[in-house]
Amino acid sequence: MSLTIDCAIPLQNFSLRVQLTLPSDGITAIVGESGGGKTTLIETIAGLNEQSKTTVRFRDQPLRLRDVGLVLQQPHLFPHLTVYDNLRYGWQRAQQHSILWDEIISACDLTTLLMQRPSQLSGGQQQRVAFARAILGQPQLLLLDEPFAALDETTRRQLVRLLRNLNIRFNLPVIWVSHQLTDVVEISDYLVVLKAGEVLQAGPLSEQLKQEPLRSQVAVSVLNTSILQVNENQQLVVQLGNQRLQLPCSEHVEFKVGSDYRIRIYARDVSLTLEPVGGSSVQNQLRCEIVDYHPAMHQAELLVELAVAQQVFFALITRAAWQQLELQRGMRVVAHLKAAALHEALRETL
Repeated sequence: MSLTIDCAIPLQNFSLRVQLTLPSDGITAIVGESGGGKTTLIETIAGLNEQSKTTVRFRDQPLRLRDVGLVLQQPHLFPHLTVYDNLRYGWQRAQQHSILWDEIISACDLTTLLMQRPSQLSGGQQQRVAFARAILGQPQLLLLDEPFAALDETTRRQLVRLLRNLNIRFNLPVIWVSHQLTDVVEISDYLVVLKAGEVLQAGPLSEQLKQEPLRSQVAVSVLNTSILQVNENQQLVVQLGNQRLQLPCSEHVEFKVGSDYRIRIYARDVSLTLEPVGGSSVQNQLRCEIVDYHPAMHQAELLVELAVAQQVFFALITRAAWQQLELQRGMRVVAHLKAAALHEALRETL
């Protein structure tokens, strides 16, 4: 079961030419430079660009607009209706209601805004209403075009996690455009890189981060772990194979022992030694194996590909260090990861 897209749409400076087969579950992120055709692709999937050379099928059926929840960069609320009535518009479209009204109103922090009109709301508040309205319509597919760009950091993080929870709880597939690397890496399963109307890369997130140009440009990896405990020092302890890592707990997040937890690691925050080191403030030391090495953005540096628990991540080191330690493929080494670096939000954009 999948979502297939075949389109050729002339734009001002190029044509959007896409032939894609995307998963019909999970979360797919579409990233790339501004003006590359991402918004047009989202609108095309939604059926807003009626072109003769466009075919979109979802789970072996033509995708109908009424089956789609759509949130664009602008909220597009009905100005003459209250927040409550805007939300009811989405709610009344659905024949069945598996996603609960109160749950979404609370999660989007809209309880005190229900009787206000869009003109009385901030841009971020309007976007929260648009997001809630799309979800309350009980869509089979949720399409989002930079939906959280106007929100403050705390609200944005809450809604990003809500998006993931909805995806898991209701098996609600999501396709979204975002320039926030933190968000893309934290919740996305599949990645599409678009440039000037052409698909440069498409595939599972962890695999695409290992490929150029993202490998050297972004130099970030994800490791899937499971939560073991939250200790008294507000440290999260996670399991990775037969090894453990500690990192600070993220604020405004509830952690459940045994649940999956995705760690983001900058290659520049990883150092290598041949043996474990004592007397260091760096408490996370992972035994791993060198799989390969690759050129980095700077010619004096290398990206070392490391394997641990059947997953891979990268360390950014100098060529001089590679030679000094006499490193080579297949060697066992110890990777050092600062807990604070694992906790830090990623700053790059995609």
